[in-house]
Amino acid sequence: MFAQSKPIVVERKNTIAFFGGMGVNMVSAPDVVDYINAVSTFAQRVDDFGVTVDFFGGIEFPINDDWGVKLEHSYLFKSYTFPGKLGGTYEIFYANQSPSVIIQKIITGRGYFVKFGAGGGYLFGTMTQKNSTFGTTTEYSSNGIGLKTEVVGQTAFDENLFGYIGGSLGWEFMGDLKESSGKILTIPNSSETISLNYFHAGIRFGMNYYFNN
Repeated sequence: MFAQSKPIVVERKNTIAFFGGMGVNMVSAPDVVDYINAVSTFAQRVDDFGVTVDFFGGIEFPINDDWGVKLEHSYLFKSYTFPGKLGGTYEIFYANQSPSVIIQKIITGRGYFVKFGAGGGYLFGTMTQKNSTFGTTTEYSSNGIGLKTEVVGQTAFDENLFGYIGGSLGWEFMGDLKESSGKILTIPNSSETISLNYFHAGIRFGMNYYFNN
């Protein structure tokens, strides 16, 4: 007797999905911070933790109703500008390309998914240093292994499009920063080498698009 309306909130199976978005992280890169504090003036010493931005995207594949795997690529970066002890200005910019594989435990509800994940990948990092006193730009690179854990909540906008919010912790075990010639970056007047190791804790926002079965 009465017309039945389509529910606004939907419940669906986990299917193949594309996702992407942006995150904000608190990062501790102790070697980089030690290097900056060694070459900067005392008044411009930087804190152990700094804020970084990352952009991410990838694809999710279901294994079954309770488990899935995610292939992700993210780009995280950070920059510093500060006066040097010998005068002039330093500009330091580091970035990481982070492809990773994440195994997910999936909880499905009416209009939402909650996904707990853990995994890692092999990372590719770079750091660029500009020195205005000498007019030089030096580029370094560093590779290594990254590990991360995360929890992600996804809320339905319609049957296929979901909003994405997540939190993560990660540990990046990177090698020493080297020039293309193989010269390793060190603390001035020291043999202490500088790596691109760092720890990060962050929050992410984005979108998921699920394909129909």
